Amino acid sequence: MRAEPSWAIVATLLFALQAPAGAQTAPPAAASLDGVVREIRLLRETLERQNALNARAQLLLGRLALQDQRTARARQAVERLEGDLVTAERERDQLQASMRETTRNLDQASEPDRLAMESQLRMMRDQFAHAQAQIASVENRLNDARQTLAVETGRYDDLDNSLTALDRLIQPAP
Repeated sequence: MRAEPSWAIVATLLFALQAPAGAQTAPPAAASLDGVVREIRLLRETLERQNALNARAQLLLGRLALQDQRTARARQAVERLEGDLVTAERERDQLQASMRETTRNLDQASEPDRLAMESQLRMMRDQFAHAQAQIASVENRLNDARQTLAVETGRYDDLDNSLTALDRLIQPAP
Protein backbone atom coordinates (compact mmCIF):
# COMPACT_ATOMS: atom_id res chain seq x y z
CA MET A 1 0.00 0.00 0.00
CA ARG A 2 2.93 2.08 0.09
CA ALA A 3 2.64 2.73 -3.62
CA GLU A 4 -0.64 4.50 -3.18
CA PRO A 5 0.67 7.22 -0.94
CA SER A 6 3.49 7.87 -3.38
CA TRP A 7 0.96 8.32 -6.19
CA ALA A 8 -0.94 10.70 -3.96
CA ILE A 9 2.26 12.60 -3.27
CA VAL A 10 3.10 12.68 -6.98
CA ALA A 11 -0.41 13.88 -7.85
CA THR A 12 -0.21 16.53 -5.17
CA LEU A 13 3.17 17.63 -6.45
CA LEU A 14 1.88 17.81 -10.01
CA PHE A 15 -1.03 20.01 -8.93
CA ALA A 16 1.32 22.12 -6.89
CA LEU A 17 3.65 22.51 -9.83
CA GLN A 18 0.76 23.31 -12.18
CA ALA A 19 -0.61 26.01 -9.92
CA PRO A 20 2.54 28.13 -10.11
CA ALA A 21 2.69 27.54 -13.85
CA GLY A 22 -0.91 28.73 -14.11
CA ALA A 23 -0.09 31.71 -11.92
CA GLN A 24 2.77 32.55 -14.27
CA THR A 25 0.42 32.65 -17.26
CA ALA A 26 -2.12 34.77 -15.38
CA PRO A 27 0.02 37.95 -15.25
CA PRO A 28 0.13 38.29 -19.06
CA ALA A 29 -3.66 37.99 -19.09
CA ALA A 30 -3.86 40.55 -16.29
CA ALA A 31 -1.46 42.78 -18.21
CA SER A 32 -3.69 42.43 -21.27
CA LEU A 33 -6.71 43.29 -19.19
CA ASP A 34 -4.89 46.29 -17.71
CA GLY A 35 -4.03 47.43 -21.23
CA VAL A 36 -7.66 47.14 -22.30
CA VAL A 37 -8.79 49.06 -19.22
CA ARG A 38 -6.17 51.76 -19.92
CA GLU A 39 -7.29 51.95 -23.55
CA ILE A 40 -10.94 52.29 -22.51
CA ARG A 41 -10.00 55.06 -20.08
CA LEU A 42 -8.09 56.90 -22.81
CA LEU A 43 -11.04 56.54 -25.18
CA ARG A 44 -13.39 57.86 -22.50
CA GLU A 45 -11.09 60.85 -21.85
CA THR A 46 -10.86 61.51 -25.57
CA LEU A 47 -14.65 61.40 -25.92
CA GLU A 48 -15.08 63.70 -22.92
CA ARG A 49 -12.54 66.14 -24.34
CA GLN A 50 -14.21 65.96 -27.77
CA ASN A 51 -17.63 66.62 -26.23
CA ALA A 52 -16.24 69.57 -24.30
CA LEU A 53 -14.65 70.95 -27.47
CA ASN A 54 -17.90 70.48 -29.39
CA ALA A 55 -19.83 72.31 -26.68
CA ARG A 56 -17.26 75.10 -26.69
CA ALA A 57 -17.42 75.32 -30.47
CA GLN A 58 -21.21 75.58 -30.38
CA LEU A 59 -21.01 78.28 -27.74
CA LEU A 60 -18.43 80.23 -29.74
CA LEU A 61 -20.50 79.90 -32.92
CA GLY A 62 -23.53 81.25 -31.08
CA ARG A 63 -21.52 84.14 -29.68
CA LEU A 64 -20.04 84.81 -33.12
CA ALA A 65 -23.51 84.94 -34.68
CA LEU A 66 -24.71 87.33 -31.97
CA GLN A 67 -21.59 89.48 -32.38
CA ASP A 68 -22.11 89.49 -36.13
CA GLN A 69 -25.58 90.94 -35.58
CA ARG A 70 -24.22 93.57 -33.21
CA THR A 71 -21.52 94.52 -35.69
CA ALA A 72 -24.06 94.74 -38.52
CA ARG A 73 -26.31 97.01 -36.41
CA ALA A 74 -23.35 99.24 -35.54
CA ARG A 75 -22.36 99.41 -39.22
CA GLN A 76 -25.94 100.30 -40.19
CA ALA A 77 -25.99 103.06 -37.56
CA VAL A 78 -22.76 104.51 -38.96
CA GLU A 79 -24.13 104.39 -42.51
CA ARG A 80 -27.43 105.99 -41.46
CA LEU A 81 -25.66 108.77 -39.58
CA GLU A 82 -23.30 109.37 -42.51
CA GLY A 83 -26.40 109.80 -44.68
CA ASP A 84 -27.97 112.12 -42.11
CA LEU A 85 -24.77 114.20 -42.05
CA VAL A 86 -24.69 114.52 -45.83
CA THR A 87 -28.35 115.59 -45.85
CA ALA A 88 -27.85 118.12 -43.03
CA GLU A 89 -24.76 119.59 -44.74
CA ARG A 90 -26.63 119.84 -48.04
CA GLU A 91 -29.54 121.64 -46.34
CA ARG A 92 -27.12 123.99 -44.57
CA ASP A 93 -25.32 124.75 -47.85
CA GLN A 94 -28.64 125.47 -49.57
CA LEU A 95 -29.66 127.71 -46.71
CA GLN A 96 -26.31 129.51 -46.89
CA ALA A 97 -26.73 130.05 -50.64
CA SER A 98 -30.24 131.42 -50.03
CA MET A 99 -28.86 133.77 -47.38
CA ARG A 100 -26.23 135.11 -49.79
CA GLU A 101 -28.86 135.62 -52.47
CA THR A 102 -31.17 137.41 -50.04
CA THR A 103 -28.28 139.62 -48.85
CA ARG A 104 -27.48 140.62 -52.45
CA ASN A 105 -31.13 141.31 -53.18
CA LEU A 106 -31.43 143.30 -49.95
CA ASP A 107 -29.12 146.00 -51.29
CA GLN A 108 -31.29 146.46 -54.38
CA ALA A 109 -34.71 146.20 -52.71
CA SER A 110 -37.11 149.05 -52.04
CA GLU A 111 -38.01 150.02 -48.48
CA PRO A 112 -41.18 147.90 -47.99
CA ASP A 113 -39.51 144.84 -49.57
CA ARG A 114 -36.36 145.56 -47.64
CA LEU A 115 -38.11 145.14 -44.25
CA ALA A 116 -39.59 141.82 -45.32
CA MET A 117 -36.22 140.65 -46.65
CA GLU A 118 -34.44 141.67 -43.44
CA SER A 119 -37.02 139.70 -41.45
CA GLN A 120 -36.54 136.75 -43.81
CA LEU A 121 -32.74 137.05 -43.48
CA ARG A 122 -32.97 136.98 -39.65
CA MET A 123 -35.13 133.90 -39.86
CA MET A 124 -32.60 132.31 -42.25
CA ARG A 125 -29.75 133.10 -39.87
CA ASP A 126 -31.65 131.39 -37.05
CA GLN A 127 -32.26 128.39 -39.31
CA PHE A 128 -28.58 128.38 -40.27
CA ALA A 129 -27.52 128.37 -36.61
CA HIS A 130 -29.97 125.53 -35.98
CA ALA A 131 -28.57 123.63 -39.01
CA GLN A 132 -25.01 124.11 -37.71
CA ALA A 133 -26.05 122.78 -34.29
CA GLN A 134 -27.80 119.85 -35.93
CA ILE A 135 -24.67 119.05 -37.97
CA ALA A 136 -22.54 119.17 -34.81
CA SER A 137 -24.97 116.82 -33.08
CA VAL A 138 -24.97 114.36 -36.00
CA GLU A 139 -21.15 114.49 -36.13
CA ASN A 140 -20.95 113.68 -32.40
CA ARG A 141 -23.37 110.77 -32.78
CA LEU A 142 -21.46 109.60 -35.86
CA ASN A 143 -18.17 109.62 -33.94
CA ASP A 144 -19.80 107.63 -31.13
CA ALA A 145 -21.25 105.18 -33.66
CA ARG A 146 -17.85 104.75 -35.32
CA GLN A 147 -16.26 104.03 -31.94
CA THR A 148 -19.00 101.51 -31.18
CA LEU A 149 -18.43 99.89 -34.57
CA ALA A 150 -14.70 99.66 -33.87
CA VAL A 151 -15.36 98.00 -30.49
CA GLU A 152 -17.90 95.56 -31.95
CA THR A 153 -15.59 94.73 -34.85
CA GLY A 154 -12.78 94.08 -32.38
CA ARG A 155 -15.00 91.73 -30.38
CA TYR A 156 -16.01 89.95 -33.57
CA ASP A 157 -12.35 89.55 -34.53
CA ASP A 158 -11.53 88.18 -31.06
CA LEU A 159 -14.28 85.58 -31.33
CA ASP A 160 -13.19 84.70 -34.85
CA ASN A 161 -9.62 84.22 -33.61
CA SER A 162 -10.91 81.98 -30.80
CA LEU A 163 -12.78 79.86 -33.32
CA THR A 164 -9.69 79.62 -35.50
CA ALA A 165 -7.63 78.47 -32.49
CA LEU A 166 -10.32 75.95 -31.55
CA ASP A 167 -10.38 74.70 -35.13
CA ARG A 168 -6.62 74.12 -35.00
CA LEU A 169 -7.06 72.28 -31.71
CA ILE A 170 -9.78 70.04 -33.10
CA GLN A 171 -7.95 69.21 -36.33
CA PRO A 172 -6.36 65.78 -36.24
CA ALA A 173 -2.58 65.70 -36.20
CA PRO A 174 -1.09 64.81 -39.61
